[in-house]
Amino acid sequence: MNEPARRAAEMSAAFSARYGDTPQLWTRAPGRVDLMGSHTDYNHGFILSMTIDRDTWVAARPRQDRTVSVLSLDLGAETNFSLDAIAPDPEQHWANYVRGMASVLCDAGYPLRGFDALIHTTVPVSAGLSSSAALEMAVGRMFEAVGGFTIDAVELAVLGQRAENHFVGVACGILDQYTSAVGKAGCALLLDARTITSSDAPIADGITVVICDTCTKRELAGSEYGVRRAQCEQGAAYFARRYPDVTHLRDVSFERFEAHAAELPDAVARRCRYILEENARVPALAAALTAGDHIAIHQLTAASFAGARDLYEITIPEMEIMLKTMLAAPGCIAARQAGAGFGGCMAAFVIKEKIEPFVDFVANTYTSGAGIEPRIYPVKSSPGASRFTPPAA
Repeated sequence: MNEPARRAAEMSAAFSARYGDTPQLWTRAPGRVDLMGSHTDYNHGFILSMTIDRDTWVAARPRQDRTVSVLSLDLGAETNFSLDAIAPDPEQHWANYVRGMASVLCDAGYPLRGFDALIHTTVPVSAGLSSSAALEMAVGRMFEAVGGFTIDAVELAVLGQRAENHFVGVACGILDQYTSAVGKAGCALLLDARTITSSDAPIADGITVVICDTCTKRELAGSEYGVRRAQCEQGAAYFARRYPDVTHLRDVSFERFEAHAAELPDAVARRCRYILEENARVPALAAALTAGDHIAIHQLTAASFAGARDLYEITIPEMEIMLKTMLAAPGCIAARQAGAGFGGCMAAFVIKEKIEPFVDFVANTYTSGAGIEPRIYPVKSSPGASRFTPPAA
């Protein structure tokens, strides 16, 4: 039995054990890895993002009432609520992504119905690969399937961001939800976070993205994310008072920044400089990956990590160890941080024929250097959130 069929069989068996029936509807949504553009999304900038072939599945059957019951196979936990009284779950954080999607869809006027569901994910949690967005988008598609309505992928992403911002309480940008909802197989996405549009960004044959999870707890990611965002907003507000065309850091040119950088608090100036430089690197890396320009890919990713370390200060020692390890491994073209930083996953661009020795080298060397056993896996892009028919056993 292949892996998708085995997964579907296990989910069906668990669903039957809990609900006494077989699931009638299935949805899925992928995680994502950002290839360039860390923290640029909430600054209305550009991001080069790619879905990964690790995803969240939801199996469900409609109910005749307005109750939603969801069991997490991974956590062995369950949440139950009425669509007529949607409130946060104070004890189960994961449940609020489900409840939040119900809340924003109701507020948007969509005709929701109750259902029994079981969820399972292969997206690593708390690793910077957007497991929360995958859950939101898969659940959103299930509400669509059960309710019998149609929702545009971009609108679904916007509603997912709204759920996370206002219901869950995480001040994220649009990157994670957009990539999970809109992503395509066979290419990355060059996203414009201001217009919420994207263009396809193919990756040259022979280059494979390999995710290297540092397996460190991202304890600072949440609190420091908010601090970095506030510092960027402080910088943007400073320039907005002087230039009426500025609303976000995306609107600040290098010339304007250099003219006023000394007037900003030091930390704010460093955050702003990083965002301006990172934003410029995004289209450059998209072009380099499509062209297969190994030298440019290496230079751009090296500059991105240096900025993340020295200007945005979102790296930790284990990320430094992992970067050096990846760059020293056979077949490595380039490497950088992924996600919001403070641990979690990193991404390497590896020559396809060298994946096996790359993985072996990184696993052994990082374990020796950091005292932590990493998780390493090559990934490829996959379709965005959708309904699907699970494979038979």
